[in-house]
Parts: sequence; structure tokens; C-alpha cells
Amino acid sequence: MKVLNVFRFSLLLCAFIIFCSCRQSSYKPLSNTNPTTQTAVPQESPINTEIKVWAANNGLDSIKLDFEVMYPRIKIDITKFDSLEKFNNECLSALSSGTGPDIFFFDSSFFGQYTVNGILEDLLKEPYLAGRYEKDFPADVWESNKSIDGKSLLAMTFLTSPYVTFYREDVMKENGFPSEPEEFGKFIEKPENLLAIAKKIKPKGQYIFQWPTDLPNLLGSSVGIFDNNLRFLRNTDDFVKMLDIAKESHKAGFELEASFWDTAGGKAIADNKLVMVFNLGSWGSGSLQNYAPDQAGKWKATKPPLGIYAWQSDTKLAISSQSQNKKNAWKFVEYVFTQQSGGVNYDMVNGYKPSRRNSRQMEARNSFLEQDVQPLYEELADKMKQYKLTPLDDTASLIFEKDISDATVRNPDSKTAIRNIVDKIESTLNEERKALLEN
Repeated sequence: MKVLNVFRFSLLLCAFIIFCSCRQSSYKPLSNTNPTTQTAVPQESPINTEIKVWAANNGLDSIKLDFEVMYPRIKIDITKFDSLEKFNNECLSALSSGTGPDIFFFDSSFFGQYTVNGILEDLLKEPYLAGRYEKDFPADVWESNKSIDGKSLLAMTFLTSPYVTFYREDVMKENGFPSEPEEFGKFIEKPENLLAIAKKIKPKGQYIFQWPTDLPNLLGSSVGIFDNNLRFLRNTDDFVKMLDIAKESHKAGFELEASFWDTAGGKAIADNKLVMVFNLGSWGSGSLQNYAPDQAGKWKATKPPLGIYAWQSDTKLAISSQSQNKKNAWKFVEYVFTQQSGGVNYDMVNGYKPSRRNSRQMEARNSFLEQDVQPLYEELADKMKQYKLTPLDDTASLIFEKDISDATVRNPDSKTAIRNIVDKIESTLNEERKALLEN
């Protein structure tokens, strides 16, 4: 019943769509108050040189071509891997052997493992001096790229993704529920409305929940995992209430009991059984299209349920401490994260504020959803909190999800259950926590 990070993200960027045409959205875009600045123009390299980049997706391909036209003396050699898991394994192996690329193009699912031990360059130092860009990033995005002690800046966010609810508009309409994105987003703010949907469609063999952990995980992603002292954060009354909802849903049999990323979950999408998904980032429409291309126009996007605004993932650029070409590597990193033209639209949101709400993205239309989605995604990104990742995250998340799931079956007092989960995680990770803080 655990959805591992690698499955959660393995289809991430390969599912992105190039938008086309324009139309007014029911989500009114917020005005862009960020000053428009010029894309970084680093000084040309005096000699021919090559920068090696490792990536698990095609997200840099078009930018690489533009960069090489502008700076013909610098060649960007991108090695792409078949999966995020393979990418991560190869990166760790290369770093341990003193080999590897100049630049890593990370998905945040593995970034926490690289936030210690001096593996990555501190971009606040020379020759990078990235601190001059701090005002051009939301404070939470900037802090999320720092080391455990908060003293080093280890990466720059390129694109970030809020959680989004994808739902079958036609199914909601057929069952008498609000169906337009804005009104449906308002409707699912109340837990009783979520449960009412689940109850009405269950006799038809349809579901909006995958597992008992769906809502607690969503809430968890709105606050993060650990604070600056590596204390587990998911111990508030909100988690007690969320566990109560999860227990009620489980008792009523409202869960599909299959993951979106499993074969059974994909088939449930195609067979019109899983009709709402809220554990995907803004990039998720591409994954839905892969499962059920014939359902174009039936799916729509809206905000997450229960008034929760949460961060799902981002893509980061980092420079290896082992690089022998750090100055020129920074030229490419700087060029990428300051892109303002929009490039190919990835259904995500730029980390760099002057690049947000650019006209190319805001006026584009998602052809699968048949909806203007970028204004929604920009609004959700403004309201979410992007948090710092740590080497302890994976273990803590596994314990949290397993014990939340067990609690929905055993039905203990929810407040006691949450307290026990927090105690278990802090006890299990106590030695690792001390080592990280001391180092």
C-alpha cells in the first residue's frame, strides 16, 4: 500500500504536453507584480569546452540548443537515464568513485540524499555568488535548496509543481455534483462532500480514493516532514482529523485499493473506475493521457481537496563538487533557471519569479484537459510551501504511511495513533538525527 517515490515520479516529465491555442480561464490569473529582468548572459568562454550534464528526462534539450547557439564555444553534453531510480544509483556510484558529470539535473524525489557531505557545490560562494538571485525566488523555494544546516545553497529550482486534483467532470455531472473546475474545487473543501461523492459512486464501481493514506499524505505535503531541528512535523490536530476521515472512508470501503502508478490503477483509469486523483502534481494530465487517451476532455483540473495547498515536486540543477569545469557549468545553470520565454510548457511553474506568469504559458491551453490550466497552477504555487528535504525523509515517510494505514484498520483513538507514529519516527531516527545535526 506504499507508493514509492520512484513510481510516483517515473512518468513525471515524460508526460508533459505542449499546449496549444488560447481561451479565457475560469481561474482568473493573478497579476504578475514581479519585475521583468533579462535572462542571464554569462561571459563567453575564451576556449572551447564541454559541460557534462546527467538528467533523467528531456527537460533541458531545447534550452541546451539555445544556449549553444548563443555560446558556441561551450558544448553541453547531456546523458539521460531511463528512470529516476537508475539516475540516482548512477549518480551515487559516480560520486563515490570520483567520477560523474559537472551538473546534475535532479528531480526532488532523491535530492534529500545529496544535502550532506559536501557532495554538491555551495552556490553562495565564488565563482557562483548566487545570493544575488535570492530576492528573485519565493523564500520557501530558496530555502528548500539549502543544506541541512542552512548555510549552503546546493541547487537552483528550475520548475516546481503544486498538488492538483484531477477529476472526471462528466462523472460528477452525471451524479448531480458540481462539475465546473472552480465550483468543484469549492465543493470538495468540505470533507462531508468528499465522502458524499465516494458514497454515491461506489455502487457503480467507481472511486475517488486509492488508499487510506491519500488524505494524510496530502496534508503532510503541505507542511513538510522535518523542521530545522529535524523534528517530525506531522503531529498536529489537523492530522488527527485527517486520520478520522481516513478511518471513516476505509470502514465504508471507499478505497480502490490500487495505486495510480500500478498496473491495476492504470487499468482503473482506463476502465472509468478511478475518477478522481489528488496525489499528482500539476504535470499529472500527461500521465492520465498515457493511461486513457480516449478520455480527453472528460478530465479537468482544480485545487486540492479540503483547502489544502501542498508542494509535490520540483526539478533542480546542481553542480558536482568534483567538477573540473565549475565556472562554465554555472554559466549553463544560470542560463537555465533564469529562462523567461516559457519555452516548452511543462505544466509546471518556474521557480524564478520573473519567469512566472509569462504570456506564452498563461495563454496556452491543455489539449487533453481542454482547459486553460496555467493560471490555476500559478495560483496554487503561490499558496503552497516548498520545504527542505533531508536524508531522513524516505524512512520517516515509510513509517508514516504504514502506520496510518494500519490505524485505519485497527481503529485506535486517532490522537493516540498520531502521537505514537511521531514517537516511533523520532525514536527510530534519533541517532541519525544527532549525527546530521552534529556534522
